[in-house]
Amino acid sequence: MRRAIDTLVLLAVLAGAGYAAYIYRDEVTRVARQVEARFVPCQKPISYSVGSIGTQFGISRTTLVANLKEAEAIWEKPSLKDLFEYKQEGGDVTVNLVYDDRQAASDLLKAAGVQIDKSKSSYDALKARYDSLFARVQAGKARYLKDVAAYQSREDAYNAEVESWNARGGASPQAYARLQQEKAALESELEAVNAAQARLNDDIDTENALATTLNQLIVQLNLNVGQYNQTGAARGEFEEGLYESAAGRQKIDIYEYSNHVELVRVLAHEMGHALGLEHVADAQAIMYKINQGKRLSLTEDDIAALNAQCASGFF
Repeated sequence: MRRAIDTLVLLAVLAGAGYAAYIYRDEVTRVARQVEARFVPCQKPISYSVGSIGTQFGISRTTLVANLKEAEAIWEKPSLKDLFEYKQEGGDVTVNLVYDDRQAASDLLKAAGVQIDKSKSSYDALKARYDSLFARVQAGKARYLKDVAAYQSREDAYNAEVESWNARGGASPQAYARLQQEKAALESELEAVNAAQARLNDDIDTENALATTLNQLIVQLNLNVGQYNQTGAARGEFEEGLYESAAGRQKIDIYEYSNHVELVRVLAHEMGHALGLEHVADAQAIMYKINQGKRLSLTEDDIAALNAQCASGFF
């Protein structure tokens, strides 16, 4: 009897497991593929698909796929291995372009002609520019508030006089002409105040963009200095890209790039993480912690890391 009960329990457990595997078959398949890649790395290609693309990037899905294939080739040509494959949908890894403060800052500074090469000298130049702009913004804010107060006082006086004349049945011809001149002067003054506000807002936008970029450089270059405006500090958003894997779901989010080379390199970098690679010491390498190199090919450090990863595992 006990054996019969144990058999029934076992069958129930197996049936439950089978049902769960059927219901969550996609998740089970993804986890199984990741486990397989861990035990026998580089034997089967990791598939990838394109997910969401922030419209502000101004890049088409077709172009991003072409860039991904270029990044894929960086790993596959020297290794002579089929490490990645593109799938229109349902790939092991979903690649997204996520637009936030990082790319917004890059776009604004690029439009302003600011060049950034992710070096200490670049940081120093940006810091000097930020300090100068910060002082100008502070002076501009004070001047703007003073101008607004003066305009408001003048407008209040005008409105009070108009109200007074209306209460008396209307202004005399001479008073009316003077009030019309004052109204025109107020309109001109308001235009000047609004123009000053627009210039100040532009300076503030540039100041914030510089702060965002400086904060990224502080973290990337491991500088022992305080962050500017604390932009992104609470969220820790300083990376250009990020590979994540959780519950069998893998994704690559790209947050910022300035040109074609930077985009292909950051894609290749995160694809390297998908292969299981860590950062390497060579500053020009694809797998260096900062995307500051210019070459679209692996360095010796990259190749050594890839060979070591492909030789790892248990089979």
